[in-house]
Amino acid sequence: MNELLWPAPRLHEALHALVAHALVRAASPLLGTPEEATHDAEALNTWLSAAAQTLGVESEPIETTYSDFERDVSRLGPALIRIGTGFLALLPGSRLRALAPDLRPHAVSTAELRAALCGLIEAHVLPEVDQLLTRAGIGPSDQPRARAALLRERLSAARIRGIWLLRLPPSTNFWQQLRHARVPRRLYALAGAHAIQYGLWILTWWVVGTNVLNRTTDRSWLYIWALLLLTLVPFRVLVTWLQGSIAIGAGARLKQRLFFGAMRLEPDSIRHQGAGQLLGRVLESEAVEALALSGGFLAFVALIELVISIFVLAAGAGGALQSSLLVAWLFVSAITAWRYYRRNCNWTDVRLAMTHDLVESMVGHRTRLAQLPPDRWHQGEDEALESYLKSSKTMDDSTTALLAAVPRGWLVLGLLGIAPAFINGTQSTASIAIAVGGMLLAYRALKRCASGAWQLSGAAVAWQRTSVLFRAATRTELIGSLNAAASTKSEGALEARDLVFRYSRKTPPVLRGCSLRISRGDRLVLEGESGGGKSTLVSLLVGLREPDSGQLRFDSLDRKTLGAEAWRKRIAAAPQFHENHVLAETFAFNLLMGRRTTPSPLDLPQAEEICRELGLGDLVERMPAGVLQMVGETGWQLSHGERSRLYIARALLQDADLVVLDESFAALDPINLQRALECVAKRARSLLVISHR
Repeated sequence: MNELLWPAPRLHEALHALVAHALVRAASPLLGTPEEATHDAEALNTWLSAAAQTLGVESEPIETTYSDFERDVSRLGPALIRIGTGFLALLPGSRLRALAPDLRPHAVSTAELRAALCGLIEAHVLPEVDQLLTRAGIGPSDQPRARAALLRERLSAARIRGIWLLRLPPSTNFWQQLRHARVPRRLYALAGAHAIQYGLWILTWWVVGTNVLNRTTDRSWLYIWALLLLTLVPFRVLVTWLQGSIAIGAGARLKQRLFFGAMRLEPDSIRHQGAGQLLGRVLESEAVEALALSGGFLAFVALIELVISIFVLAAGAGGALQSSLLVAWLFVSAITAWRYYRRNCNWTDVRLAMTHDLVESMVGHRTRLAQLPPDRWHQGEDEALESYLKSSKTMDDSTTALLAAVPRGWLVLGLLGIAPAFINGTQSTASIAIAVGGMLLAYRALKRCASGAWQLSGAAVAWQRTSVLFRAATRTELIGSLNAAASTKSEGALEARDLVFRYSRKTPPVLRGCSLRISRGDRLVLEGESGGGKSTLVSLLVGLREPDSGQLRFDSLDRKTLGAEAWRKRIAAAPQFHENHVLAETFAFNLLMGRRTTPSPLDLPQAEEICRELGLGDLVERMPAGVLQMVGETGWQLSHGERSRLYIARALLQDADLVVLDESFAALDPINLQRALECVAKRARSLLVISHR
């Protein structure tokens, strides 16, 4: 095992080699591994995250348990695993393989990897287990198996850390993500399997038709027919499995991409939208995945069947006439599908407008009851419903034309194409049978094609509303210098010089010539009138917005040098009440959501301690599950003041060098205000409080 480990000073080489071998071929080399990253766990996590982003991938630290180790390690790769002072570069695949420093893959034994990773954990209980085995009189031949069972039982919940999973980020080119998930390869296999299945299905009907038309009952032909049907079964199973595999792989990556894009949206781009519009976008994103995948499969299969149908019709009694009619009918079908798409767009606009109005009315229901007279409570609802009914009727007519008229209209046209040959009597019975069979094959294909077009149309309409999430995923963040990102030393000094910011080029600057310096230990209060730009300044300081001009530095380093993630770790903020939120999760989750990906066992006691200092101790004791109580819209309801103190605790628990509180004390009574001030002054290294006059 030791010869497979990369020394800590060569970690950058291991990361580059693993990424180039398993994920991205054109990755640029790294310059070196900072010494601080080889000794400090937090610095190592930060450096690996920044280095992975530099190479075009992402690194995620994960944990597993002792009992689940063998199951999880088989599907880990590509991953880096810390073993002692070295690192193992695990490759992806069904078999465990590691990329050694000689840049060649080598097989790895699961038992050796378990011993290397879990040896220290087992050492604490191994003497006790061996003593128990001796007292129980377990024979030497049975001791290894009994020891493994006892260790698995005693250490089942033990956490195994020091594992970093490498993968393509959702911002990567989507086609590249699909290739990495082997979706195109499975699409080619699906096309081949379906073509073979369709060919076998045609052969079965050819065998039946030949025997019926020739009036023969030869048993050998019956055996051939049964053999063809049996051969169809595995291909049918393969087609179904490939469809499910493609749907899961493509759907998972599409969801990741949309969710990642939602996290990367510019706040100002959705500030003008209400809850109803955002809910409508979420609902449409679900439709994109469901309709695109199902409709795509139908259209893909129908395309194969239509191509085969054209050749079958050309070989039948109708010949070129019947196949030409099919091509012409395909153009008519395309026009019908386009008309349906246009009406579906109009219907979706009306439907989403109603969703927006409904949600906004529900959110503001109490205000409407208090402010509006009863005769105006439902103003405009009848007009909206009438518009929706009219749009729905128009779209239903187009749906009928697409799903019913397109396939059945072809039957009439196909019979007209075969009529001359049937009337003249110049064609054989076999050729007429082929023409009828081809016409029925085309009918089946058109039926699938119409259903596919119906679903793809819905997906295209939904895509118009959700494509902004897909594109937002490509918005890159500043990576910064790898050495600066890995450094855990900080002086805690923030300096802003001559900052200028405007929301658009057409408007005057909100901030002009703004300068500020905050050193470690400072306690500052920034007062101003409402709308004077205080919150805008906060958004610049924490990195939510970029200034149009001026200098903004932390420890003499700007954001381009530090990187966006390192900047956020150094400055934590509690935005204004209306821009903060309590998620429908546990109280502890809402407290620790900004601290780290996986909270450590020491985080919960610290969170409870801060809550008690802020005066939330009574709240924690009242909740049945304590800090693990579900809160939010569907859980325990928090008061205005309790929410404000939750937001303060959330900012303090991020352990940042500078804490910015934007009007966080406005909703507190004098007693709780004093408690909050004492807690913040005690916990924050540096503090900036925003207050209005």
